[in-house]
Amino acid sequence: MRAQAVPILLLSGPPGVGKTTVAWEIFGQLVDSGDHPALVDLDLLGACWPVPEDDPHNERMKARNLGAVWRNYQAAGARCVLAAGVIESRDHLALYADAVPHAVPVLGRLRAGQQELTARIVRRGREHGADLDKLTRRAVQLSAQFERDDIADFCVDTDGRDVADVARMVQAAPQWLRAVGVPAKS
Repeated sequence: MRAQAVPILLLSGPPGVGKTTVAWEIFGQLVDSGDHPALVDLDLLGACWPVPEDDPHNERMKARNLGAVWRNYQAAGARCVLAAGVIESRDHLALYADAVPHAVPVLGRLRAGQQELTARIVRRGREHGADLDKLTRRAVQLSAQFERDDIADFCVDTDGRDVADVARMVQAAPQWLRAVGVPAKS
């Protein structure tokens, strides 16, 4: 008997772009349509100190935890994974894909302009007491890196769009549709 493929939608992008918010929206849309998704925030899976010097963003810990969490989600009936986090390289993407047996990973990148990112970070930072300058610098740096070294299967612009619209656009990406077994339209 052949093992069941596990579609994994990884939403990446800089801080403030809306990865987690969009992932929650997609999760709700999938549940409403009768699907069986699981949702993880990669940052939370790596919230452990100290971090290894050779892995400053704790990617290996995140991947190990993703594998453990997936086993529990799968035992509960989940059939696909939505994961939100910053994925900067193909090596990191491979860590996550390898953590879930029979994974069919799809990497979607969310993009926002610098002005919009800054506004979102300031809005969110006021609620959580974050170091806004540091977070904004990181968001700008990552945005430039993602534009220069894009490894995503697809990209969705979030400026001027509400969360539900962005979530629908992500779910309509041909790469994701193929991963979940929806036939391509002719």
